[in-house]
Amino acid sequence: MQPSDREALRTLFLREGFDRVGFCNASPVQDTVTPWVRAGRHASLEWMEREPAGRTDPGLLLAGAHTVICVAAAYPTTDARGAVAGYARGEDYHRTLTTALQRAVQKMNAQYPEAVTKICVDTAPLLERSFAARAGLGWIGRNTMLLDERHGPWQLLGEVITTLEIPPDEPVADRCGSCTACVDACPTEALTPDRNLDARRCLSYWTIEHRGDLPPEWAERLGHRAFGCDDCLTACPFPASSAEKEEALRGPGHPAETVAEPPFSPRPDLADISLNQLEQRARESFKRHYGSTPLERARRGGLLRNIAACRATPRQDL
Repeated sequence: MQPSDREALRTLFLREGFDRVGFCNASPVQDTVTPWVRAGRHASLEWMEREPAGRTDPGLLLAGAHTVICVAAAYPTTDARGAVAGYARGEDYHRTLTTALQRAVQKMNAQYPEAVTKICVDTAPLLERSFAARAGLGWIGRNTMLLDERHGPWQLLGEVITTLEIPPDEPVADRCGSCTACVDACPTEALTPDRNLDARRCLSYWTIEHRGDLPPEWAERLGHRAFGCDDCLTACPFPASSAEKEEALRGPGHPAETVAEPPFSPRPDLADISLNQLEQRARESFKRHYGSTPLERARRGGLLRNIAACRATPRQDL
């Protein structure tokens, strides 16, 4: 495949509403999960203990893998004061990104019928940030997220592993430098000096993944946060200016041809929801209001538990 063919494929994926598309080879990346798990930083996330080799080697997920096509879908920034983290203020990105990738792959396969593919969106055992960084979509910042200059950390990632041999893109330079804004902003010191995350201290872990009662130490720190935490994202200096943030929210420089709706779109009923509204709708019908959103991950009992903990902390604007 020639570089011009690669650019045609990039345009094909951009037309499905993605903001960034990059290509990299499918050779294994460094295993960063096993040391993290051995240190106990995964808390109760037991699935992180499984298939460590599969996370690093796409060839174990798809025989004959040559290329990983990495995509990013931007989502709106927040001010870190809402009850719900920004990525959860729309339909479940696992489904919406997968649907957009399926459309793109169908068109790609029409041009390259010999290609075999596997779509991954977060749930597959793949170190997606490592491959996205290798594909030139950005760099992995101190907050452990993929960053780029235009969208900062406000991006959702997806991948297509394929047997096609596509010329790779070049990685970009790490732009974090000596900045520690995200580390300083973390309300529970969950970000570690070695550019890692201790889930045992992370409010996103406690409000989304933890089952059962919240330990008082963490319940007391929730403040307004009923689902997730955006503090380390909001603190990031990228995008660097208000104009760039507005541009990022308007969308990328897509091809002039018709572009599909972005894979992520905020829902008006979640964009600025209060704790009162969040609780009322959860009690009325959790499944109807939140069953197709990331909020479903916390389950009804978990969300109501979090809201109760928020109310027990010093007075917030509810």
